Amino acid sequence: MMLKLRIETKVKDTFSPLYLKVEDESHLHIGHANHQPGKETHFAITVVSETFRNQTRIKRHQQMYACLEEEIRDGLHALCLRTLSPEEAEEASTAQV
Repeated sequence: MMLKLRIETKVKDTFSPLYLKVEDESHLHIGHANHQPGKETHFAITVVSETFRNQTRIKRHQQMYACLEEEIRDGLHALCLRTLSPEEAEEASTAQV
């Protein structure tokens, strides 16, 4: 299974997100440390979930890293995480209008 699909599946199963976007950004890191040509190593993930309500950013990120522990151990090198509660997502979308 492709790493992106594994990430999407695990995040959906763990957090039941209202919104999920998983982007493979590996191609943006050519020439950087730990870039492995042809492999998925760098991802940007945006998750909106009720699970994140009343939690600190650190706690949210810890939960994401725990969810993806196997993928990190297997070569996932970098994650850019945006973890939001539904209220924060609403505020962000209103601010962008």
